[in-house]
Amino acid sequence: MIRTLAILSLLLGATGLGCATHSAGATATEVPSGSYAGLFDATRRTLAEYRFTLDRVDAARGVITTAPKQTAGLATPWDREQSKPGQRVEDLIHQQERVVRVVFEPPEDPSRVSVEVVVQRVRRPNWRVESDAIRTSTHARDPMALRSGRGAEYREPVSEDRLLAARLLARIRELAGLPSEAPAASEGSGGDGSVGDGAEENVRG
Repeated sequence: MIRTLAILSLLLGATGLGCATHSAGATATEVPSGSYAGLFDATRRTLAEYRFTLDRVDAARGVITTAPKQTAGLATPWDREQSKPGQRVEDLIHQQERVVRVVFEPPEDPSRVSVEVVVQRVRRPNWRVESDAIRTSTHARDPMALRSGRGAEYREPVSEDRLLAARLLARIRELAGLPSEAPAASEGSGGDGSVGDGAEENVRG
């Protein structure tokens, strides 16, 4: 336990967690007349670049969603979801996934597109870890959970990653050939476009 805490302390110190300020850019933008089809296609291409698997693509309703994408942060340096070092540490410590939802309202020209990224954490209650051999770890059975339809693990939304949403939107605009937008401050953010630490907004009820 002491060794684990020491390793985590070294990781936090090496990444400078909490020392840097990261401002989120815009997560929504106007779609100029005649640009809907191009932006919709650019959205699919952007999500493919970030290695998200598309779950729903509905041009008629103006919605694109992805399947949950896992990342292990520092252990998977090829992943591009994280926008700052602290997120890489958090994704290493916790098993987390990101789901992207892009909405065009209305689904025609002219329109407005918004990008939302939800971070959800995989929970495994009643997991009994075997310290000698992790493969022999077991789960205790919870009759109440089984009756409610919840299995050995479930996913819980924990935050909204506005930094990644802003990066995705900027790339969508770039692929669609639209000029880049300056970061916009959000209401209640203190004028730097951030919420809390600038990366994530808590979404738990």
